[in-house]
Amino acid sequence: MRYRFEYKYLISAYTATLLKIRIKAIMRPDSHSGGTYIVNNLYLDDRYDNLYRAKYMGQFQRDKYRLRYYNNDMSFIRLERKHKDGIMSYKETIPVSQEQYMRIKAGDLEFIHEEIDPLWQKLSVLQKIRGLRPTAVYSYQREAYVYELGDVRFTFDSPPFCPEQDAVFGYDPLSCSYGKEDYSLLLEVKYTAFMPEIIKQLLNGLPLAHTGISKYCVARERGYLPYGKI
Repeated sequence: MRYRFEYKYLISAYTATLLKIRIKAIMRPDSHSGGTYIVNNLYLDDRYDNLYRAKYMGQFQRDKYRLRYYNNDMSFIRLERKHKDGIMSYKETIPVSQEQYMRIKAGDLEFIHEEIDPLWQKLSVLQKIRGLRPTAVYSYQREAYVYELGDVRFTFDSPPFCPEQDAVFGYDPLSCSYGKEDYSLLLEVKYTAFMPEIIKQLLNGLPLAHTGISKYCVARERGYLPYGKI
């Protein structure tokens, strides 16, 4: 597994504008939709909310399970396990069919016990022992930039905390607001072995509020379409 460093900052729209001016001179937009796209998530947790509690309590090692697709397009869906050791993390992913997604979203996880992929098997164990189930759906708009040396990735989630609605209901993430004008975006900075000095300099002198915020925890705490209300 390839570990990555990950840092999160709450920033203002003004700070984001200044940073993007710097970024565009050095980094390139991510290949997804020219760098800006919608991220759609369906989160899973057990009946005891252990995954939520692990983050809330600041547990050093913890996991997050989610199903993810982009731009409301369910033709390509992934099941992801994100494992974190402090500020370092890695992901395991496998493709998921739309039928499998809809069954999981409806709370039907019985089929996963027949799947042979190791990631499915991990879910199977959690479901059998701790009653794994869907707990929240949640989407946001993301703007991403990459730098090959060091495998650096900057992402701006704007607005960072909005509920998901299916495309048939006309979901528009730009109609949502975070409610704090001074800190309206979430900046995530990720890299593998090292961050080049030229990338570090992009952040110099900017007002960045370091945060350990979790979109999953926010979705649960604010009641964004929890399981049972979908």
